[in-house]
Amino acid sequence: MHSYKILSIDESGKASYNHPSPLFIVSGIIMPENFKHKIDSQIRKLKLKYFKNEEIIFHSREMSRKKAQFSLLNNEIIEKNFYGDFTSIINNPVIDVIFIINNKEKAKRAGWTPQTILKRSYIKLLQLFIENLISSTSKGKIIVESDPTQDHYLIQAHNHLQSQGYVMKKILPQIYRHSVTSLSLVNKENLDVDVQIADALASVAGLKYRREVIGIDGKISQVDKVKLKLINRKLVINKKSSRFEILL
Repeated sequence: MHSYKILSIDESGKASYNHPSPLFIVSGIIMPENFKHKIDSQIRKLKLKYFKNEEIIFHSREMSRKKAQFSLLNNEIIEKNFYGDFTSIINNPVIDVIFIINNKEKAKRAGWTPQTILKRSYIKLLQLFIENLISSTSKGKIIVESDPTQDHYLIQAHNHLQSQGYVMKKILPQIYRHSVTSLSLVNKENLDVDVQIADALASVAGLKYRREVIGIDGKISQVDKVKLKLINRKLVINKKSSRFEILL
């Protein structure tokens, strides 16, 4: 019986030029399917420890604002301890990360439409996922945080690879179909811990891009330093399976 890996997807920002976000980031978390129960248990314990509710939903925007159910994070000591515990869980070497970064200003100058951004982002993400599966002789399943305005483009990318493969990487369509066996659209209420992790790390990828690629220095908090250290460690230790890809 083949082992399975799951790719869990969320985004930061929007591809639309009418949206104020300067970046559109697709965040993918890859882990063995049989590991999901363990990390779900660990994250539930973390939620109970800090928020007294194991079903609270991690959402990076709400967490960064530290409002309502996340107001506890206004306490600097609690915030530091929480993110220390959180990153310790995600630091497990069986978890890979893939980030696809689009600078929308550059994309617009290059003549890309928002649809082009979405299509190329999802094709690149799935290409990297299939390479991960091939290198580990695993099969794969895809789980995505559903967005009705964007789902079509992920499904389109999935269908393209099933029917035509990826010529540049010599990935035949039959290899893709054999390796990736399902694509599921879920929402936050499905309580998929892996999707919540993808959401939480997307904004960290944006921080990495702004600081290390564009060169926006500025002072950042100790918590942000912890988050960046996690991502950079993943990209070094898991360098054959974790990726930080800038499309434009």
